[in-house]
Amino acid sequence: MLNLSKQVISGRIDLGRYKSFRQLGNPFIGPKIKRRFTILALVSLLALFLPWTQNIKGKGQVTMLRPEQRPSEIQAQIAGQVAEWYKQEGEMVVAGDTIARLQEIKSEYLDPEVILRTKEQVEAKRDALNGYSSKVSALESLLVTLRTNQGVKAQSLNYQKNASTAAVIADSTNYVAQQKNLEVAIMQSNRYEQLLESGLKSNTEVEQFRIKLAQQTAKAELALSKWEAAQNKLLDISLELANNANNYLEKIAKTQSELATAKSNLATAQGELSKVKTKLASLELRAGYYFIVAPQSGKLAKVKTQGLGETVSEGTALATIVPSSYELAVELDVNPIDVPLIHEGSKVMFQFDGWPAIVFRGWPNTSYGTFNGEVVAVDQVTNENGAYRILVAPSEKWPENLRAGTGARGIAMLNNVPLWYEIWRQLNSFPPDFYQPNSASNDMSNQTVSKK
Repeated sequence: MLNLSKQVISGRIDLGRYKSFRQLGNPFIGPKIKRRFTILALVSLLALFLPWTQNIKGKGQVTMLRPEQRPSEIQAQIAGQVAEWYKQEGEMVVAGDTIARLQEIKSEYLDPEVILRTKEQVEAKRDALNGYSSKVSALESLLVTLRTNQGVKAQSLNYQKNASTAAVIADSTNYVAQQKNLEVAIMQSNRYEQLLESGLKSNTEVEQFRIKLAQQTAKAELALSKWEAAQNKLLDISLELANNANNYLEKIAKTQSELATAKSNLATAQGELSKVKTKLASLELRAGYYFIVAPQSGKLAKVKTQGLGETVSEGTALATIVPSSYELAVELDVNPIDVPLIHEGSKVMFQFDGWPAIVFRGWPNTSYGTFNGEVVAVDQVTNENGAYRILVAPSEKWPENLRAGTGARGIAMLNNVPLWYEIWRQLNSFPPDFYQPNSASNDMSNQTVSKK
């Protein structure tokens, strides 16, 4: 005691009644406490060299490993009214089973014979298409015929022109000959006229030459007339040959115009037929959407639109199906700073909600009630929570009653380090040690050897 006060209480208190005052006078208490502290210090010092498994924590929930094994929503593909339900919640369904039926609400589809009428339109458009196709074929054949006839007619006229040319030449030669004969006959007739005047020839002889002169004159005029007729015929044939090209060109141009119109109508008919066919296919496909069928086998877990007569729009969720066979997995949210430390194949220890567990994060082998898994996928972008999602598959058997949606706390196992190093890292707020899986290390070593 420091005896700072002038009041003395040593005589007023029986020090033997208190254990603490009795031990202060015991000479063996000091060494015993020193020994205990020494042992505790040695044990603590040795504990600092115990192995400690670095780890990363994350929270998530149980899900299905494969996308096709996860619960799927059955959505209405068209707008309509719920007319009838064929299945109830909790029932098992097989892929293709009819779950519900919708009835039409849009005015353009209310006609019960709309598909039949559309088929009639398709047939009408097909008949029109066949008609235009036949017309196009006929006009193409006519065009070929006109061009052939044009060539044949031109060839025939050329033959006639050559024959007329030869006739003109022959008639002109005949006319020249007849004209020479006429000149001779005139000279002879004049000579006999002179002899008649001189009294050397008789009238009878002169009359004979006059007759010959008249006959030769007629022959010359006939030859001239024939020559002129041949020239006129040649001119007519030349004009007909020239008009032949123009006449057929006009007919060909008209036929080509009609052919172009027919082809345009044919293309229009083909487009209209395609439109009607598309409409018919849409109507037939829409008719199949009236019945809501199960996309996969499983249990009808939740019916979201239950009342009959309720109107639903496109994409409205009607019910949820949980597959009957699936593989469980856990999706965990991990902070972005820890994502580089996690790789595919990393080991993860889990504690599931509803399953009691005793967890020693640094010594996973001493934990009780935990389950192990292995990372199978790591997202490349953050989710809406600003974290990265990792998917972990079981590496051992998980509880049989474990269901999707159960909460899970995951601990990703990293390097094994001494305990003192982990304490030092935590005090300095350093991240866990970065490491690479064996496959990545082997790939890097192989690349290094190849470069050398």
